[in-house]
Amino acid sequence: MLVNSLHWLGQIVGDVPSVLLNHLRIDSRLVSQGDVFIALPGSKTDGNLYIQQALESGAALVLTSTGTFADKRVLVLPRLAELLPELAASFYGKPQQHLLLVGVTGTNGKSSVTSFIAQLAEQLGVKSAVVGTLGYGAWQHLTPLNNTTPHFIDLQRIFAEFVASGVRLVAMEVSSHALVQQRVAGLHFAAAVFTNLSRDHLDYHGSMQAYAEAKAQLFVPEQSTLAVINVSDDTGYAYAKSCQVPVYPYGLTEDCAQFTHALSYQDSAPKQATTHCQVSYDGQSFALQLGLLGEFNVQNALAAISCLHALGQPLPLLIQAAASLKPVAGRMEQYTLKTGVTIVVDYAHTPDALKQTLLALRAHCANHLRCVFGCGGDRDKGKRPLMGQIAEQLADHVILTSDNPRTEDPLSILQDIAAGMHPQGNYTLEPDRRLAIKLALIEAQSGDIILVAGKGHETEQIIGTTAHVYDERAYVQQLVAEMES
Repeated sequence: MLVNSLHWLGQIVGDVPSVLLNHLRIDSRLVSQGDVFIALPGSKTDGNLYIQQALESGAALVLTSTGTFADKRVLVLPRLAELLPELAASFYGKPQQHLLLVGVTGTNGKSSVTSFIAQLAEQLGVKSAVVGTLGYGAWQHLTPLNNTTPHFIDLQRIFAEFVASGVRLVAMEVSSHALVQQRVAGLHFAAAVFTNLSRDHLDYHGSMQAYAEAKAQLFVPEQSTLAVINVSDDTGYAYAKSCQVPVYPYGLTEDCAQFTHALSYQDSAPKQATTHCQVSYDGQSFALQLGLLGEFNVQNALAAISCLHALGQPLPLLIQAAASLKPVAGRMEQYTLKTGVTIVVDYAHTPDALKQTLLALRAHCANHLRCVFGCGGDRDKGKRPLMGQIAEQLADHVILTSDNPRTEDPLSILQDIAAGMHPQGNYTLEPDRRLAIKLALIEAQSGDIILVAGKGHETEQIIGTTAHVYDERAYVQQLVAEMES
């Protein structure tokens, strides 16, 4: 229970009720006794429509920017949107003052990089937490979230919880949606990390240029102190050249040549279930050994190492600690059968992510590489044939199946994907995702790797407007157990 922290509003609107308050809420359905409901206008509805519901649920106070209300518990602040970031921070005791905050943006790799930052920091004695797609909390014990990047009001509450539990570093994913929608307003990052940019979310942003410009908002002095940027990515290279804050580049040796303080790598080599490479920084050379698959995980690890080094941690200790990094849920998770078949569950759901994942697995594959994937319905249709083309080029056999078809016809989505493939190509259409995975497993031989892509950590499948329980990781484990019993 927090003592009323809204007293400073009295200078603006007059008397503010002196009551005990719990939390700030922007969702009336979450309001409970003693909460403050913030009635915000939205793209689909208006918070003012839910004021009465919030009061009936026990709201001690309601803040809104428009309207006339007889109930004294409802305060109208025309400048509410402008005041809200400071209000939220003050209400929760300005927890960011006690935290080292790192923001990570990019199309792919955000969850891995935030987890790697937290893992490395923990190994060096800094209690850490993450916020992102997989949830919030200690990297190995996460509480689910509705959005990759919550609204800043919810973030301030989460930060206050972290401070109370002794957390000192927070690595959080910052999505392009969050930047455009001002969900990180009022936050300032000690370091901002960029992983890569490839086709995704064009149904929202409209163009790759708008998508890139959205992410660029993180790398300005008002939002971050320094930038850690992948210069092996074309967009990252452009960011690094024009960045308004100090840049700590990372990437391939040839791409880092024109930058100072760059953490570069070369000679990436897969060895069974590990990846090795040589890393250089300011004339020093290190051998980096990762218990992870894929060159993209080398880049993810370097992003985390470079970030913590830029924040003052010793580079040799970070390189050494990286050998113990663990993959995050649904990211290149391996399940190997006694028959010698390996199933890999990965969240890859963009053209570039699918390409990089298949390339990584090909390097580890002794026999046939198989791929099971689909594309989400009611989302960017342009990427469907691109992903079909990539899968056909890089895998020996492809089974196209449903992802989250939502309100689209599942078979129609699969046909859109197949439009990028040769009509006589080595692929199969099976809309039922469970059957598709089982079919791939039945057909597989010793030494084969089956990539099951797109769902990763998710625990539901959206068909029509209904979210059905579906945990791909659990299902694969169940299949493996059944086939080995």
